[in-house]
Amino acid sequence: MNRTHFLILPKLLLGITLCLSITVTLSSEDPSLLQQNAIERIDVFIDHFRKTGDRQSRLADLEIAEQELLSSQNAFARTGKLAEAAQSLVRLGQIQLMRGQWNAAIEYYQKAGDAAVRGKDAAMQTKALIGMTQAEISLPNLGAAAEHGAQAVRLSEGLPDNKLRFDALDISAQAQIAQANFNAAVTLLNRAFTVAEGVEDESSLFYGYLDRGDVYLKMAEKCDFQRSFDSCFEALEHSRTDYQEAQKIANKLSYAGLAASTTGFLREIEMRKQIISRQQALDRTVRETPMFSPKTQGDVLVTEHFITASALPPAAETLYHQSKIEEQQFGGFADSSKARSSYIDGLMQQSQGKNDAALASFQDAVERLERNRGKLRDERDRGSFMEDKISFYYAAILQLLEHRRYAEAFDFLERSRARAMADLLANRASGFTQSAELALYGEVMNLKARIADKQSIFVGMTGNSRPQTKQQLSAANAEIEQMETQLTTLSQRLSKESPKLGELLDSRPISLSRLQEAMKKENFEMLQYLVLEHAIILWHISVDEIHVLNVFVPRSQVQEKIRKFKDSITLDPKGDFDEQIAQELYLYLIEPAKKWMKTGRLVIVPHEDLYSVPFHALLDPKDGRFLGETRPLTYAPSATVLLVLRKTGPIVGGKLLAVADPSLPATESEVNAIAKLYPQGNKVLKQPLALETEIKSLVGDYDLIHLAVHGKFVLNEPMLSHLILSAGGKDDGHLTAAEMFGLPLVKSKLVVLSACETARSEVSVGNEVQGMLRALLYAGANSLIMSYWEVDSDATAQWMTSFYQAAQSRPPAEAAQQAMMAVKSQDGFSHPYYWAAFMTVGR
Repeated sequence: MNRTHFLILPKLLLGITLCLSITVTLSSEDPSLLQQNAIERIDVFIDHFRKTGDRQSRLADLEIAEQELLSSQNAFARTGKLAEAAQSLVRLGQIQLMRGQWNAAIEYYQKAGDAAVRGKDAAMQTKALIGMTQAEISLPNLGAAAEHGAQAVRLSEGLPDNKLRFDALDISAQAQIAQANFNAAVTLLNRAFTVAEGVEDESSLFYGYLDRGDVYLKMAEKCDFQRSFDSCFEALEHSRTDYQEAQKIANKLSYAGLAASTTGFLREIEMRKQIISRQQALDRTVRETPMFSPKTQGDVLVTEHFITASALPPAAETLYHQSKIEEQQFGGFADSSKARSSYIDGLMQQSQGKNDAALASFQDAVERLERNRGKLRDERDRGSFMEDKISFYYAAILQLLEHRRYAEAFDFLERSRARAMADLLANRASGFTQSAELALYGEVMNLKARIADKQSIFVGMTGNSRPQTKQQLSAANAEIEQMETQLTTLSQRLSKESPKLGELLDSRPISLSRLQEAMKKENFEMLQYLVLEHAIILWHISVDEIHVLNVFVPRSQVQEKIRKFKDSITLDPKGDFDEQIAQELYLYLIEPAKKWMKTGRLVIVPHEDLYSVPFHALLDPKDGRFLGETRPLTYAPSATVLLVLRKTGPIVGGKLLAVADPSLPATESEVNAIAKLYPQGNKVLKQPLALETEIKSLVGDYDLIHLAVHGKFVLNEPMLSHLILSAGGKDDGHLTAAEMFGLPLVKSKLVVLSACETARSEVSVGNEVQGMLRALLYAGANSLIMSYWEVDSDATAQWMTSFYQAAQSRPPAEAAQQAMMAVKSQDGFSHPYYWAAFMTVGR
């Protein structure tokens, strides 16, 4: 459970049920006095709880305060004192928060905000937005919470009250925490601490430190999926520092209840540190063991069982009992909290061998998450929301597989990957195609990516940062605030000029039967992968069959083999290709399903690190042939995304736009050779390098786009990965992945990025693919040719010429296979570095 759900100011009091019946005559009293009395009662109640942890002895004070506020609000409204009425309404909303009545609280806060606007009281309007954000987080209605939190921050910037601004930034950070946007949350909290010197109420600082400690603790939890142990330990230390600062404040203010809770959070850090240390030791042991170096199929352990009943580790037992205590004490007040509780119930039932009960619990957890997810309006939010909850889906998938309910397991598998991308594509298909609208959308996406990139510098900075670091924070704050102002303006334009673009549909994943219908019509089969801590779950799906296997190999071994495999291909194109690793990966990823595979096209749906693997270059140890030699391959982020795309046939005829960078050897001859195949309506840009603005304006008029230019992948913010063109006008010459969202590519049959690293993507824990691939599919591209790494210019020219010649009579996947074989046969180009450099995406 996220501790901010019950420790932030009114959330301390969740689950309160007022059962007292108190009658007080108030109508004749002074409304100002009534309001003052009510505020004092509420403040005394909160202070008493912070010091003692007792909620029961002063419940009557809250009910009296509610009657006093209702009476004062009515009196103020009758006399036109709107600002005063707004204050009473804000406090009434606070009482409803204490009771856990979220919708009632929102209603009061909405009325308070309206009254404050009419009464021209910006401070009270900010307080109403802060309270509304709190209630929406608790519902949860996270999209609205983020919007109202951001509005509170903007409104507070013009006010002299630093505490109010601190609270606005803190509540906005809580909304980001709820959506797992941790970089944004840290940014907001660090911005809050830049105004902290003017905040006399140290209780606000307590919650700020507590929230930031929570963010860093959640960042450390990423080691459950990723193996960046040093960064996880560093995050734990930042979390410890902030919790200790919070504890100092609680002790200073004699808040014994809050101090005790913070001590519990510090113990949780130690527990998490032990878990990560064990993971690190196990990872080191597994990487060094020789048992995962298979030579034949018999050396790979494969089973069709997916669940093993076993005891949970002590840490998990402790977390389980802690979560149940919290749920009983504070109430399951939101679907996300209940989802986590159901997931933990499932783990406990599974450990006892109660698989039917475990499956029901896991299914309940997923369904609750699905309801919450649909409330998010932003595609980034939907993607990040899944990151710390993706294991809920995996647990349900494994149980369904164990029960042999394959169709349902496939449905959950599709729900667990590239969902935000599928939503985007569903939104794209809803009917907007105007170039100006798409260009505006691209501007919005690009600005969001730039803000996210700038926010990343705040991670690791604490409230005790050195003076020079504080100067960095101040400068970054100013730049972020300026960009956020621009984003607000652009978003308002987008909402006004193209409201459909601002919507995000909740797409439904395709069914297994629908996928198999498409397979029957188009003659392809599919391999899907799910990389878990202990194994790879390998799915083979054909027209009339589905086979699922549990291939035993730890995640750390998979990661190490992929690293070695890529190093042997990319670092030295004339070096030694590691055939042993290529064979081992083949034995794990292909061989277990080979007996069911036919000769048609094979669609690969990778997972996590497998996205970076050129499956073409996996080597069959039996006959020494590469997988790419035996069948055409295409790739897709998910089966759902695949079927959104149009089927592409031979690329014959049509209008060609070809662009070459004159600084790259062989690109001019490359585009000239391609242009000869499309003599009708082609446009070739070679000298000088084309302007970014020119490309944006031209691509919508062509159905075949070929860009032979430099490309650059940006690891920290993949949506800022870009193609390098000429600068001019408002464009800087870097056509970023984010800007590609705005390209009008709905007419295109094929988009080819004959540039370096264009296929590289960052794949989140929530299985969202961030990079040029995501943007181009959204923009309308249905078939893509992209590069895995920095490519040799001569080999690329050879590959592309062969590809386009073959594409006159064959679909892209078959043409790509033929091009690979043509380059492989050339003297000097036989190394996989050359012929396995390109991937084909689409149907």
